[in-house]
Amino acid sequence: MSTEEQLTNDEIALYDRQIRLWGMATQLRLRSAKILIINLGGVGTEVVKNLVLGGINSIEILDDSVVKEEDYATQFFLPDDESVVGQLKLPLVIDRIKELNSLVELTTNTSSLVKIFDDPKYFQTFNLIVATELDKSTIEKLNGITRSFNIPLYVAGVHGMFGYIFTDLIKHVSVSEKDAGNQLKEANTKITRTKTITEVSYDEKTNKEKITVLDEFIPISEIWKSNKLPTLLNKRQMKRLSPAVPLTFALFDIKKPDDVEQDVDKQILAEQGQRVCTELGIPTTVISEDYLEVFSRQAFTEYAPVTAIIGGALAQDIIQFLSKKESPINNVLILDSTKSEMPIYAL
Repeated sequence: MSTEEQLTNDEIALYDRQIRLWGMATQLRLRSAKILIINLGGVGTEVVKNLVLGGINSIEILDDSVVKEEDYATQFFLPDDESVVGQLKLPLVIDRIKELNSLVELTTNTSSLVKIFDDPKYFQTFNLIVATELDKSTIEKLNGITRSFNIPLYVAGVHGMFGYIFTDLIKHVSVSEKDAGNQLKEANTKITRTKTITEVSYDEKTNKEKITVLDEFIPISEIWKSNKLPTLLNKRQMKRLSPAVPLTFALFDIKKPDDVEQDVDKQILAEQGQRVCTELGIPTTVISEDYLEVFSRQAFTEYAPVTAIIGGALAQDIIQFLSKKESPINNVLILDSTKSEMPIYAL
């Protein structure tokens, strides 16, 4: 390891606990990562906090929004002064974010994402992008660009008590060391449709296996109409499938109200939910009246505990992705807080 690749004494002292947790190699990878965060809403705020504390090399935040009254429910970097409502958000929060960790390079961009799309080379300066609270067409356009530049993309958001993370990380190779079982793993073995064991080595002295796993991802546009769920779930699991899955998908085809306090039309939500069930190949009976009522009222709203869960899970997965020690989320995570579950589906 060259001097340039080593952490300074100050860095080692600052990151001592996490180096003990995930190792020096992971910390070095974090130090070289350049990440773009699109939109500093509730989830974006949590992700930025966790990554800055983790020691990411540099983060740019892209957000042209102004402060709204409802932002104070989840966005703790805002000044405790409601007179700033209506002002650009990023200039008001950047100094407070920098206070968390002076070693992280933090920059802001208050251009609109639509304007940035006119010059897609902007995205090439980053090696990972996190987008929050985007609509369907914007996600697909962004994902087309990230795919063309081979840049991993995370997409996340919340709807009240519910949340989601979608990933298109292109390809990811992880190497983990585990205690060997009675039967050794074999190379070129499919773990799931998206995960393949590509290499295996065995150390007889330690009885450890070193296992290399390749994760392959599909574009997010293919997730919307995936028909893989019936093959992933048995009958019992299908019966327990959360209505949050089809209803989260359905909300991507419903326009966000100008007023977040306004309910989404329940009839439209039900029709879109049934359409999603048909496209995903799951029974329409998955959707219950109770969930329709809750989703109708909570769609597009942010609750601090839920943004903390989704933002924490997302930041943790980014670190896992960069560490190359374990497989990251591939490719859909849905949080249902009412059931206290957060399963991952390979759609």
